[in-house]
Amino acid sequence: MLHISDLNVSVGGRHLLHNIDLNIAAGERVGLIGASGSGKSMIARTIMGLLPQDSEVTGSIELGDEQLVGLDDESFASLRGAAMSMVFQNPRNALNPVLTVEQQIELPLRLHYALDAENRHQRVATMLERVGLSQSMAQRSTTELSGGQQQRVAIATALITSPRLIIADEPTTALDSTTQRQITQLLTSLVDDLGAAMLFITHDFSVLAHATNNVVVLNNGSIIERGSTRELLEHPQQQATRQLIGAARALSLHIEEGGAHE
Repeated sequence: MLHISDLNVSVGGRHLLHNIDLNIAAGERVGLIGASGSGKSMIARTIMGLLPQDSEVTGSIELGDEQLVGLDDESFASLRGAAMSMVFQNPRNALNPVLTVEQQIELPLRLHYALDAENRHQRVATMLERVGLSQSMAQRSTTELSGGQQQRVAIATALITSPRLIIADEPTTALDSTTQRQITQLLTSLVDDLGAAMLFITHDFSVLAHATNNVVVLNNGSIIERGSTRELLEHPQQQATRQLIGAARALSLHIEEGGAHE
């Protein structure tokens, strides 16, 4: 489904990604972890064609039979929201504040498919039900919703076209712990139903364990370790991975002792 080989990315003359090799099969959920600044979001932006103009990209990114490296902006635009979609960290910033919930979710259908209004309405109604939102919310502004509800709208928008690839970039970071679990379960269930591939970027190891089958560890723009999620969490081989896991466990213990803020 997604095949990345020997990917190198420089922005403004700075070499940020080094010889990245990454494969995600249809139906596979792969986690991407690493410290802040390790290049996780840079990989996502490169796949989606969202790099700044002073970027240089070499290597190969294949989405099915489509080679993404070297595509022009118009070609990328035809793929984004149709063949591949992204769920961002902060739904409040990702959603259009002037649109209603229905208008937001149906936007990819308007952009990519010649469907009549009734067909779009029915598809949105079905998707609202799938993400656990009532039909009464369809005409509300996205700004009126809670953070968890906004992320459900963002997920519905990303999945309404049944894309082959979903990239989730820290999709639960801005949410409380209870809502994090709900959103993670919702997203993984819907992706599995689609049979899509998912790249799940996170620094939260409890989320990682529930959301992914396999995991890749990034450090200073290079992949340093990979394997099944369970095996890597239980038996990390690289020092940088052990440090990441140790810091995450210490933070989890601190939260449990101090009480989570819901």
